[in-house]
Amino acid sequence: MSGKTDRTLPGIAAALAALGLLLPAPARAALGGDAGSVARDRQALAGSLTVTHAAAYDIHELQAGSGVVREYLAPGGQVFAVSWQGPRAPDLRQLLGSWFDRYAAEARAHRTGHHVLSIEAPDFAASAVRFQRGFRGRVILPPLVPAGVSRDEIH
Repeated sequence: MSGKTDRTLPGIAAALAALGLLLPAPARAALGGDAGSVARDRQALAGSLTVTHAAAYDIHELQAGSGVVREYLAPGGQVFAVSWQGPRAPDLRQLLGSWFDRYAAEARAHRTGHHVLSIEAPDFAASAVRFQRGFRGRVILPPLVPAGVSRDEIH
């Protein structure tokens, strides 16, 4: 290689790295995310949205080909729980965002039955069941649950 080529390669690498910072990152909805994350979920799941207002939270229900996904938002707009039910499990990486790796690790460690998952920690609670013809589950972030809301309300 010539001396000129040796000096150009680091410049090209730096330019490509800078360009990568300018490109938009893929939108990831997230448990713990905001109302904008629900809109990204709706787009990713190609589903219809219905919003129901409860006393201490809103339920954003997405109807999609994979079933029903409910995202529970606290008054400040933060998603404190996600539930799903349907013939196929939804893209949990999409729905749980940064919490997905925790879910996957806990699922490997806490499998209570062949088709049942139950996780209970102070900052993270999950349950999931695989039926013969479908899936049902929920993940809750207890520290984000609004005061006065029972986990039994999340289905």
